[in-house]
Amino acid sequence: MKSEAPFFSVVTPSFNQARWIEGCIKSVQSQGTTDYEHIISDNCSKDGTADIVARYPEVQWHSEADRGQSHALNKAISRARGEILCWLNSDDQYLPGTFERVRHEFSKPGVGVIYGDAREAYFDGRPDAIRPARFERREDLLFWWEKRTDLLQPAVFFRRSLLEDIGPLREDLHLIMDTELWWRLSERHTFHYVPHPLALQQRQLDSKTISQTSRIYEEKARVFGPLLAAAYPGRRLKHWMARHRIMGRRYLGLAQSAGKTNFAAASGLLRRCAQENPFLLFTPQWWKALAFSCSHKGRVHAESSERQPVAGNAQSH
Repeated sequence: MKSEAPFFSVVTPSFNQARWIEGCIKSVQSQGTTDYEHIISDNCSKDGTADIVARYPEVQWHSEADRGQSHALNKAISRARGEILCWLNSDDQYLPGTFERVRHEFSKPGVGVIYGDAREAYFDGRPDAIRPARFERREDLLFWWEKRTDLLQPAVFFRRSLLEDIGPLREDLHLIMDTELWWRLSERHTFHYVPHPLALQQRQLDSKTISQTSRIYEEKARVFGPLLAAAYPGRRLKHWMARHRIMGRRYLGLAQSAGKTNFAAASGLLRRCAQENPFLLFTPQWWKALAFSCSHKGRVHAESSERQPVAGNAQSH
């Protein structure tokens, strides 16, 4: 371990991520600097993750039972010594030159949090694309169903002292712990936008963002619903109606996409659609989505494992 504290502390939670972890590690090591530490908090993986990480002795590897991703991250953060915290999930990567750009931004007076865009790698045949970040008003986080904000977690960097000021990640949250953290951080600190892609996000089928979309929405409603009601007590009915109307449409769109490959998922999403907005049952779109998913029932999704990217090279997908 280095005697002097590094500038960057990269924290990575992991559980059975052998398929992705090496790309994550290499993207950090390819940043052209040694002024960092990489701490991986692993939940006793049994898929060969440990063997892969063992090839990189400079990585701080901690394999011990945890209570979920938030707990794993809090443990890694408690070990961090760097000035800047970098939260990088095991299936994501940093793009070349990210640390250099981040260091430059933090050299400016008063900068405590920065966020940038991300490159997204899809595993359904679509080409990679740049996803621009959006964050104008803190209050927009309360209207989560409208997607007024889009803070891309691996492309957000903040000073460790800020987290010491507001407290750790909430360990009762397993899917939106990042969004809730942005809410608390933005109460006291300004988020500075860097109009460049800083990270690569893998939109792979096993990621929580794709596989647990409904649970993400449920956590957002649980966390931000009471905050919104308290902020706008006279508009509860208006916000309730708007949320259910928009979420019904969103579940319908998700069902239409899932129907190509997963009949069970599509059926569940159509049920959620009907629960959120029963009026959609009387639209042709709902029935077309049902018929489409039924026609694809039993189809096996083609795996795209061959598209696993080469670390640090966003053009290789």
